[in-house]
Amino acid sequence: MNAANAPLYLDSTQPVSARVADLVGRMTTEEKLGQLLFNAPAIPRLGIPAYNWWGEALHGIARNGRATIFPQAIGMAATWDPDLIRRVASAIADEGRAKYHATLRRYGETGHYQGLTFWSPNINIFRDPRWGRGQETWGEDPFLTGEMGAAFVRGLQGDDPRYLKAAACAKHFAVHSGPESKRHEFDARVSRRDLYTTYLPAFKKLVTEAQVEAVMGAYNRTNGEACCASQLLLVDILRGEWGFQGHVVSDCWALNDLHTTHGVTNDPAESAALAVKRGCDLECGQTFEFLDEALARGLLDESDIDRAVTRIYTTRFKLGMFDPPEQVPYASIPESVINCDAHRQLAYEAAVKSIVLLKNDNAILPLRDLRSLYVIGPTAANAEVLMGNYYGLSESLTTLIEGIVARTPEGVRLEYRPGTLLLHVPASLSPWAMASASRSDVVIACMGLSPQMEGEEGDAIESPVNGDRVEIGLPAVQVDFLRQLKANGARVVLVLTAGSAIALGDVADLAEAILY
Repeated sequence: MNAANAPLYLDSTQPVSARVADLVGRMTTEEKLGQLLFNAPAIPRLGIPAYNWWGEALHGIARNGRATIFPQAIGMAATWDPDLIRRVASAIADEGRAKYHATLRRYGETGHYQGLTFWSPNINIFRDPRWGRGQETWGEDPFLTGEMGAAFVRGLQGDDPRYLKAAACAKHFAVHSGPESKRHEFDARVSRRDLYTTYLPAFKKLVTEAQVEAVMGAYNRTNGEACCASQLLLVDILRGEWGFQGHVVSDCWALNDLHTTHGVTNDPAESAALAVKRGCDLECGQTFEFLDEALARGLLDESDIDRAVTRIYTTRFKLGMFDPPEQVPYASIPESVINCDAHRQLAYEAAVKSIVLLKNDNAILPLRDLRSLYVIGPTAANAEVLMGNYYGLSESLTTLIEGIVARTPEGVRLEYRPGTLLLHVPASLSPWAMASASRSDVVIACMGLSPQMEGEEGDAIESPVNGDRVEIGLPAVQVDFLRQLKANGARVVLVLTAGSAIALGDVADLAEAILY
């Protein structure tokens, strides 16, 4: 097709709104309905490739092979450095762009987790330390969450006046802070004051100041309304009070909850119709497969469908998906940026700034004038504690023990043993563990939690309550081991890894220094 005969939607000199209207006007009803699903099929006759909207970039490109792994969000929150977060998110978007275009060149389309629409950041408020997904958030403070979340959005979406580097998504809207085991049925009852002073400020900032491209609805109900089909949240506040112009996506299979666990509708067709009419434009799930039935039953009009398709395609056009690559500045980002030296150094900077010194009696840190050092504990050689959840994969991870080995000079005797387990009492206890501790100048005890113990429903396989924690203290087996170290005369530097707060109590007295 030559330029003279090209349809308006392929004319990059035309306004995005006109191009989207032209394209949507060419689609059949069936084609439009298919585009409202996260795994949208191709429309070959219009030159539209298949596109999967589901992408994750919480602290690096996730679930799509090699990537730089930055600290988990809760760790980056401890840096109190919005400029750092902007640079981190910009690096993440660079890697996402490079991976997207490499896949597109090779296969002509992209699949699951390979697109440019990333369902990050998570700006929920971490009110209860037992919540397994609290690690994904920026903590319990609405102001800090807004500042860091906005910086992340700006970095991810870029600063080009015409194109988005990637599309960020503020989630989960709103009043979503666990528990994981009840998220599909829970009704969060919140006062108007608490709603507007605690749960909404970060979302408002990302929408009105950072211009976040997408918002994801939460699983739960808020004040009786399912969040993904809420008049108050989606219509009155998001688009009414804040003037949001982007698209809304459901959390994954959340629309199924409308008629199964929330009971606000009677069947899938009613759920799909209600969600679209209230402003949910894109579904992660399968309930929108019943939109054709909803249309036939008169539960919504085709104009409702057109509005939703227009919103999601506006995002795709802003990403440059229908323009020549040479016109899109981000399309030329090379594959060499993926987990490159500069990004690994940035991850190191973020990791260093995320560490919190909780205690340092007798100025034991930094360590000096040592002849012997003993590293012990279940997280010392554990790569999972570096990865958090929603993670990518890296060939250059450095565990705690590897980092210590690399920095320990010759002449200092260095030993390592696991010593104990994270959660369970070992089947066999070695007497050598305590003997080595008592004859070493300093013992670095690497303790805490792992993603197996706290995380999202279905991911934390050591959690008895679908990803959440039951207790907020350090697991008893680790506490007992620390007491044994102290009883054997060890000078302990305690290094904690976790995605949430740990109540130490008198355990803090067992160590001369504590790093978190």
